[in-house]
Amino acid sequence: MVEGRQVRKTRWSYLPDFKGFDVISNWTWDLVSFSGKYLAFLNFYVNRLLLPFSSVTSIFGFVLLLAILLQLLSGFFLAWYYIPEPGLVIELREEMFEETRFGLEVFSMHVRGVDVIFVFSYLHLLKKIHLKNYVSADGDGWILGGYAFFWFHYVVGLGICLSASHLSDLTLTIGANIFWSLVNNVHKTYYFIFTNKHLNVDEMMRLMVLHYFTPWYYLYLVKLHIMFCHEGWDSDSDKNTYEDKSNTWISWFYDGMIKEIQDSWHLLIWAYAYFFFHHFDINSTAFFFFERWNIAELDEIRYYGVAPHWYFRPLMGILVIAPTHFEGLMWMALFFVLISFTPVFYNFYNSSFKDIPSTPMHDSLIQSFFFALFLFALFTTASILPCGRYYYDPKGGYVGNTWLKFAYQYLFWYLGWIIFHLDFFESLTRTYSNRFFYHVKPYFN
Repeated sequence: MVEGRQVRKTRWSYLPDFKGFDVISNWTWDLVSFSGKYLAFLNFYVNRLLLPFSSVTSIFGFVLLLAILLQLLSGFFLAWYYIPEPGLVIELREEMFEETRFGLEVFSMHVRGVDVIFVFSYLHLLKKIHLKNYVSADGDGWILGGYAFFWFHYVVGLGICLSASHLSDLTLTIGANIFWSLVNNVHKTYYFIFTNKHLNVDEMMRLMVLHYFTPWYYLYLVKLHIMFCHEGWDSDSDKNTYEDKSNTWISWFYDGMIKEIQDSWHLLIWAYAYFFFHHFDINSTAFFFFERWNIAELDEIRYYGVAPHWYFRPLMGILVIAPTHFEGLMWMALFFVLISFTPVFYNFYNSSFKDIPSTPMHDSLIQSFFFALFLFALFTTASILPCGRYYYDPKGGYVGNTWLKFAYQYLFWYLGWIIFHLDFFESLTRTYSNRFFYHVKPYFN
C-alpha cells in the first residue's frame, strides 16, 4: 500500500506555481496547465479527500477538533443572547434577537455544529476501523476516544432539552427513565435531577448549568485522546519517536499544524456551509422559552420535523426493540464498550494467532465486503423513523421492519466478533486457495 503522506513533498502550498508538491500534480501538471489556477483546487480536493484514506494521519480528527472549538465559541455567543434584560419587552427583545443581533444565525450555527461534530466523529471512527488502526493502536488513546464519543451524546442530550420543544420534553423523559432504570425504579429517585420528568423552569435551569460545564470535560477528553495518540508518533519517518530527528519540529505539532490545518479548514468550511444552507429552516425549535417562562405558550411543534435526531436514532432503536427498558440499556452500553475497547478485544481474540499477518482491509475482498455491510447496517439504524421501527409488543411479539432487526444484529456481531477474526478468515481463504491451485496446476500444464 502506498502511504498517502509519504508520496508528498514538504512544500505544502495550493498555488499553481508550486506544481511539485505531490505525486498527482507531477504527472498531470502538463495536462492541466492551460487552466492550472482553477483545476489546482480540484487537484487539491482529489489529494486531500482520496489520498488521506490510505494514510494513518487523521484529517477528520483535526476537523473534529476545529468543529469543537467553533461549537464552544457559538455556545458562548448563544448564552450571552439569553442574558435577562428586564427593560426590554418580549416583542422588542425578539425583534432585536432576530434582526439586529444575528441571533438566528448564531443559533443555527450552534445547532448545525452538532451535526458537523457527529458526522466527523463517525467518519473519524469508520476511517480508523477501515485502516485497522486497532491492531497497533495505543489502547489508552482509543479507549479515551470512545469514552469521549459517548460523553458527547450526553452533552447533546442536555442541549436538546434546552430547545424547549416537543423533542426536548421527549429527550428529558427518556433520560429520566434511563436514570430510573439504573436505580431499579426505586420510588421517585429521579426527582432530584429530573423533577417530574417534564420540562419546567427548575429543570431547565439545572440542565442549563450542566450543559455549560460538561462540554469542557468533553474537550479535556479530546485533548487527552490527541496527546495519547500523537505525542509519540511521526507519520513521515514511520518511527515511534517523540521528535523527528531529521528536522527540528515536534512530531505531533508538525502533523497537526503544518499538514492538517489547511485540509481541515477547507473541509470544515464546506461542511458548515452545507448544513447551514440545507437545514436553514429551524422554525421547529422555540427560542424564547426563557422569555415567556411558560411552555404552554410555545407554538405548535411539527413532531416528525424535530424528533428524533438522526444521531440518537440508533440508541433509541435499541431501547424500542428490547423487551425491557433495562435490557435495552445494557445493549446500548455494550455498543459504546465495543467501540471503546476494540484494541483490547482484538488482542484477546488474537492472542493465539500472533503469527497471522494483518491484511489491509482495502486489499481484501472479504474484509471489504463485511465492512460494507457494517456501513449499510449503521446507516439503516440511523435513518428509520419511529413509525418504521422493529419493536416488541407484549401481545403480538416482535413486529415491524425486520431489516432493522437484522441491521442491529449485524452491528453487534461485527463489532463484537467478526472484526477480530477477519485476518483469520483471510488466512483460511489463502490456505485453501493455495491448496486448490497446487492440485489444479498440473492439469493446466
